[in-house]
Amino acid sequence: MKYVPHEYQEYAKGFIVSQNISALFLDCGLGKTVITLTAIWELLLDYFEVRKVLVIAPLRVARDTWPGELKKWEHLQGLVMSAVLGSENGIKPESQCICH
Repeated sequence: MKYVPHEYQEYAKGFIVSQNISALFLDCGLGKTVITLTAIWELLLDYFEVRKVLVIAPLRVARDTWPGELKKWEHLQGLVMSAVLGSENGIKPESQCICH
């Protein structure tokens, strides 16, 4: 699917790219994942600012949402995600996604 960002999504992506540390506080369904993945794509493949990115997320988001968004959007081709998912008993970290 072709990604045509809304103005606020483009602004948020630019903010992430321009800051060493950032966070997005947007309501559900406003595109936090695609905004973040787009920023990661730019930092990795356009600007060569980073080589790997560690994302710590709830299990469902790491297992279902991030891989689904990577497959959904055409412009994210070239990003590879390795999910490290923990167990439900809490011994291991809940989940981590490494994009490279």
